[in-house]
Amino acid sequence: MKPGWKGVFPALVTPFDANGALDKAQLTALVDILRDEGVTGLVVGGSTGEFYSMNVPERIELFETVREHVTGEFTLIAGTSSINHSETLQLTREAKAIGYDGCMVLPPIYCLPTHAEVLDAFKDVAAIGLPIMIYNNPGRAGFGFTPDLVGALSKIENVAAYKESARDIYLISEIFRAARDNISLFAGLEPYGSALMARGAVGMVSTISNVCAREVVAYFDAFQQNDTAKVAQLQQLIDEMYHLLARSRMSNYAFAKSAMVAIGRPAGLPRRPHRPADDALLKEIAKEIGEIYARADVKLVRV
Repeated sequence: MKPGWKGVFPALVTPFDANGALDKAQLTALVDILRDEGVTGLVVGGSTGEFYSMNVPERIELFETVREHVTGEFTLIAGTSSINHSETLQLTREAKAIGYDGCMVLPPIYCLPTHAEVLDAFKDVAAIGLPIMIYNNPGRAGFGFTPDLVGALSKIENVAAYKESARDIYLISEIFRAARDNISLFAGLEPYGSALMARGAVGMVSTISNVCAREVVAYFDAFQQNDTAKVAQLQQLIDEMYHLLARSRMSNYAFAKSAMVAIGRPAGLPRRPHRPADDALLKEIAKEIGEIYARADVKLVRV
């Protein structure tokens, strides 16, 4: 039986200190906050976690730190993608040995693989025996999944879920139709959450949950309860957070950390080449977040 993952899974930021080392105190403090705010699971070391800036030993240390701190209350999914396929396999084996519940894997990065090569790559990962969440992010991976390919992947033992971070609703609908009977489907972009849940998504892998997990969980729950007014209220808040990201002119993951710092959440610093917000921008982000919450008539709970 494939695991029936569902709910809100923050794509966890990886806090770094001023020297670029993993800040374990901030990391575990953030995990505790997210637990208290009602999330179902965590994706550790994914794109939001800046995996591309970390070497293999550092990524294993990250997996171990979170696993040692979490005592069964979360589903833990390790981001094990690498530009090097052998490293993807190594990291997946390590995540399984450490005790993770699954792994999240992009198609092979940069090499522009054929569909047959992508299918073979996922079969290699699946053979390790750790349930897989396929991650579709064509803007970053340089490869986009098709309905036929996802349908074929969904039938592989140990392929358990699919995270969608593309923006073509028509194509997504066809992909979901091809796979929904075999695997769990997740939205990867929160502004598309309700649109994808209406098409069969049972969860969200969420970057912005690092900033506002309480509201993303409430948004997910409101959809399940058919509370359309609440969905609309929280959709406004989520959408405006993304508008703020665009206005900030920061890279996505640096913005997430800066927004967290602006409202008092543990986040640490991003790694180069990303740049954190300076003091003036932090103050502006904090002000605008307060205004976003006020317009949505939602109370902002600061840590």
